[in-house]
Amino acid sequence: MKRGEISRTVLLKLIEAILKEEELENISRIVSADPNLTARILTFVNSAYCNLRREIHSVEDAIAYIGYRKLKEIAFALLVSATLKDVNKEELLKSVQLAYLTKALSKRVFPKLNLEEDAFLVGILSHIYEKEGEKLIEELEKVCVSRAVIEGLRNNASPLGKLKILARNLLPWCEKILKGEETFNFPQNNLKVEIVIGSCLEAQKEAEKLVEIL
Repeated sequence: MKRGEISRTVLLKLIEAILKEEELENISRIVSADPNLTARILTFVNSAYCNLRREIHSVEDAIAYIGYRKLKEIAFALLVSATLKDVNKEELLKSVQLAYLTKALSKRVFPKLNLEEDAFLVGILSHIYEKEGEKLIEELEKVCVSRAVIEGLRNNASPLGKLKILARNLLPWCEKILKGEETFNFPQNNLKVEIVIGSCLEAQKEAEKLVEIL
């Protein structure tokens, strides 16, 4: 079946339900109301990434298996795909890779601050924010996205804003690392090379798997 567009309104409704940690039944109802969203969720859960022994056909079973944390990542990535309709798959991959790189860096650079989930959201939403500015902020506030994420989008001097900029600066180096090219002139002297390499590899792996359903 050809993948169709998913309503931004539906995605924001799903995001709000996830962030409010609503019951599985209600979240399943939101997903099931949109055939294209249903198809993406079932495609993901039955992909090689999840490595299931049997195929899942129920939306509720799929969401229960995926879990709210991963479902949140999927929902925000789909929001980017639905909003930036003019980008190609390679550009979309870079957008998702930035999100996972921001998340991976938060885990390695600030392990005690527990910023991983918010770091992913700042990374994944940054391209939409550049395009829409305060329009996006208004929508995020309505669906209960945290103030830390909103501050990370607005203020590059905030903790999450700094992580976002660091991830952007490292993306070109990630490409070199993934291609096996030399990186002797690595610019971030305050970071250990092994931290960067680990973050880049993790981000690429996660991004490639998620982009397959976008």
